[in-house]
Amino acid sequence: MIVWYEITLFGALTHTISSIFFPSESDYLSTIKFLGTFAVGFGFRPLGAFIFGYIGDKSGRRKVLLTSVILVSIPSTVIGVIPGYKEIGIFSSILLLLCRIMQGMAAGGETSINSAFLIEHSSDKKNLGFLGSMKPFSGALGSIICFVMIAICKKLTGENYEIWGWRLPFYFCSIMGIIGFLTRYIMEESLAYKVHDQNKSLSHSPFLELIRDYKRAFVIAIGLGIAQNAIVYSAIMFYNISVKELILSGINIKNVVRIIVEITFGASAVLFAILSDKVGRKNVMIPTLVALACAGLPAFSLLSYDNHYIVTLTFLLISVPIGASFGIYNSLACELFPTKVRCTGFSLAHNISAGIFGGLSPSICMWLIEKTETKLAAGIYLTACALISLISVLQIKAKDRKVDW
Repeated sequence: MIVWYEITLFGALTHTISSIFFPSESDYLSTIKFLGTFAVGFGFRPLGAFIFGYIGDKSGRRKVLLTSVILVSIPSTVIGVIPGYKEIGIFSSILLLLCRIMQGMAAGGETSINSAFLIEHSSDKKNLGFLGSMKPFSGALGSIICFVMIAICKKLTGENYEIWGWRLPFYFCSIMGIIGFLTRYIMEESLAYKVHDQNKSLSHSPFLELIRDYKRAFVIAIGLGIAQNAIVYSAIMFYNISVKELILSGINIKNVVRIIVEITFGASAVLFAILSDKVGRKNVMIPTLVALACAGLPAFSLLSYDNHYIVTLTFLLISVPIGASFGIYNSLACELFPTKVRCTGFSLAHNISAGIFGGLSPSICMWLIEKTETKLAAGIYLTACALISLISVLQIKAKDRKVDW
């Protein structure tokens, strides 16, 4: 919830943060600088995944998650107290960048090991898809809480919201961090890790063993995450940039649409994951990726259409296959790795695809549109990303499933 709360908050405050920390002669340049900072945070995710994944496989999932939830909430809170560019100049931009780096590293462990931790608690192993879907479901809740907090802060601060009221939602990250820490503190270590720890079958060098024995699974897992990360962050950022504030009877319709989209996303993640428990991961993931490949092509043109009904409907419809892919991905990718290298393999694979394609795709799409002067170029890029993931899932065989506890 904290990770997606922070990502949603960063995206929802695109115009505010870019103008306060990256003032420029044009809105376009400010936005590009902002997207660069957004991408840097994602760029450090693989490093965090390597560090936390290694510790998770060597010392246990629970210890890593207790640490990561603290490290991901502290910089999110600190962003709320950093002075703007007018007060301290370039140092404000640098401090924001450092916070994004720390967030990225912590999220590198947080966004993957939590899924493995949940899945590995299953004793009958018949609900792994459902358990894996709790990550995107809780992410959707985090986004919804973010919009509710923004609405409350706008109501309470009024005209001061753009001056200092926007900082209040960042302070809420500290409260979420405490709740997250206490929740994980009372939970036991995962069943899978305890079984392998008792049998003395854990790896002494998880990363080396991953590269030596599970290269194929690692490459497939990276490919699986490309489509969802490229499309979801591009669509969200593009929606926030292209759709201005739309107020109707005092209600911000833009954020209402985002809340409806998040509900659709979370519900799709859970329902399709449950379906994958019944009929198989590949049987659900393949048509989902085909749908994403078809939807990615016209998505940017429709999201920038001069009609709020078309924009809203497009954003709502594309959230269904995106949610489905996120819901199935966690269990599908986790099952590719045995327990002794699961944290290292899954966290590195997920965060390489998220770091490169999730972080850079919004900037790549903006660059393609600027250079080609057509939104179709960005659509072709997103469709290509979906096809890479489709090819990856087609490579998975029954023998690749490593549910070993």
